[in-house]
Amino acid sequence: MPRSPEQFNDIRKQKKQLIMDTALELFAENGFHATSISQIAAKAKISKGLTYNYFESKDQILSEIMDQGFNEIYENLDINHDGALTEEEFIYFIRRNFMLVRENTQYWKLLFSLLLQPKVSLLFAESYKEKAGPIMGMFYQFIVSCGSNDPEKDLMAVSAMIEGAFLYLVAAPEIFEGDKMEQAVIDNCLKIIKTN
Repeated sequence: MPRSPEQFNDIRKQKKQLIMDTALELFAENGFHATSISQIAAKAKISKGLTYNYFESKDQILSEIMDQGFNEIYENLDINHDGALTEEEFIYFIRRNFMLVRENTQYWKLLFSLLLQPKVSLLFAESYKEKAGPIMGMFYQFIVSCGSNDPEKDLMAVSAMIEGAFLYLVAAPEIFEGDKMEQAVIDNCLKIIKTN
C-alpha cells in the first residue's frame, strides 16, 4: 500500500531530526569545525546525499539546531501573546524551562557545550541578537513595570541567574537540588526586580 503524503511528511521530519540530533552530538563532542557532513551521515546511518537532501550545508544544520533550542525555550514566554509579560508568565517561563531541561538533560548539555565553542558563538551571535531583541525588550518592560530603579542592570542580573541555573542543572545536577534551585531562582529574580 503506498504511503500517504502525511506519512511521507512524518518520515521526512524524523530523518531531519535524526540528522540534527546526530550533528548536535558530534558538534558537541568533536567541535563544529572538526565535524564533517560525511561523519554526520555515517553516524546517522544515512547517505551523504540524503543529508544534503535535507540540509544545504553544515552551517544550515547548526542554524536549525540553534533555532530549535531557542524556540523551545522562548515559546514558554508571553503565553497569552499580548506582548507584555506578567509576573505569573515570568514564573511560568522559569518553571517550564526548568522542567524542559530536567526532562532532556543530555540534549541541553550538548546544546550548551556547542554554544560555548568560540567559533560557534561567533556564528550564532548575530542571529541570536536579532531573535532575542524582542524577548529582552519584553523582559525589560516587565522589570520596569515591577518598579525597578535600574532595569538594565536588573535585566543583566536576572538573565545571568536564569542561564547560570540552567548550566548548573545540566553540568552538575548533583550540586543543587533542582526544585530548590528553581524556587530560589524565582524568589531571587523577583527580589532583585522589586527591591532595586
